[in-house]
Amino acid sequence: MNTPLRLCICLLAVSLLPQAWAQTREGPLADLGEQLAGYGIQPHVQFWSLSMKNLDTGPRPHSFGNSGDLFIGADINLGPLAGLDSSAIHIEETLFILDQGTGQPTSRNWQGAAGSYFAGAPIHNDITSNQLSLLTVEHQWLDGRLDLHVGRTNARRYFYIYNCDTVVTCNDPIIDASTGVLPPPYGAWGGYLKYQVNPSLYVHAGVFESNPMDYLKKRNGLDFSTEDASGTSVLLGLGSKPGDDTTQYELNAYFNTARQVDPLTAASDHGTAGAFFKFRQTLWRANLQGLQVFGSLSAAADDKQPFSHFAEAGLTYLAPFDRPQDKLNVKTSYLRVNPHQLAFQQQLRTDNNGNPRLGERDVYALEANAHVALSRNLSIEPSVQYLINPDNFYNPGARELSGNGFVVGLQVMLDVGSLLGL
Repeated sequence: MNTPLRLCICLLAVSLLPQAWAQTREGPLADLGEQLAGYGIQPHVQFWSLSMKNLDTGPRPHSFGNSGDLFIGADINLGPLAGLDSSAIHIEETLFILDQGTGQPTSRNWQGAAGSYFAGAPIHNDITSNQLSLLTVEHQWLDGRLDLHVGRTNARRYFYIYNCDTVVTCNDPIIDASTGVLPPPYGAWGGYLKYQVNPSLYVHAGVFESNPMDYLKKRNGLDFSTEDASGTSVLLGLGSKPGDDTTQYELNAYFNTARQVDPLTAASDHGTAGAFFKFRQTLWRANLQGLQVFGSLSAAADDKQPFSHFAEAGLTYLAPFDRPQDKLNVKTSYLRVNPHQLAFQQQLRTDNNGNPRLGERDVYALEANAHVALSRNLSIEPSVQYLINPDNFYNPGARELSGNGFVVGLQVMLDVGSLLGL
């Protein structure tokens, strides 16, 4: 029996064992962790690594990509340290390691090899060695009902954008392509305010600098000027989150002040707007097990954007095999491509002596994935997607239209801080 097969069998065997892990602080630095907690300091160290394999779709079938990130940070309660009750500092540095197939331009790397948005989006294009991804001050009023965050941050930390219960393929093309917000861990100047109207209803709003040049010029998040900012992203919305943490509804609108350029005609204008709705609802619970439904609906109002509509729906089965930390998910996704994006790609293919067909506006993805806790500190998230009518968003100059096919992924998440006892 070869080594990879033995490893797969071992992981499967461990994943089927009942879970009963202690919740006390353990590890070689447990004493230090207790001392830091006494001062109101909660450090965190997380290692995430995402591997993606393109089986038979996109401009370059059989391609492989990997993105490994080490997140090092802390939440510092200023009450014990400085007597500033209801105030805190949040800081995080991200180290990009184990990267393969990331970078710009996308056409030469994993995203361009996979071609389509659904296949390419999970692996982000990290192009530097590290990034200051979070440095904010938080203050709360009214017994925590009013919460303010200001500093270097990312809008995706505060709005209900990831409702899929897995990291590996929880992406939204409208948010990614049209809001002006870079993917985490890239941060920019921003402020976020949330008001808890009652125990289940809240309203919130945020204003964030849109500055992709900070990323492209490899400034590592250390240039605090706004000289190269392309605009401002404004988000506001309302949501409902009752006592069950697994149930949540949120409706948000956005306005991005940056100049928008039509890919086909090169016509430009300032500003674009849109909205996105996310939800997760528990259908039933029986002891630890349960069934949830989740979904998304996003729309961009500007026809200069690559995509006009996105919709997604799925089911989550909680605690399969009596393992409370595990989840199984199935979902289907739909994406509507704007006509000028299709014509733009057609023009590039024709100029490159490629396929002259226009391509399909309607893109679909069928997916199964899971969250499997192998231990208290180690989890994996395998996924498999089948893509139908894939767009070539990340490689518009490819000579051929991408065919239907499969893409598989594996996210590995290690809580290094908990393992050390921090």
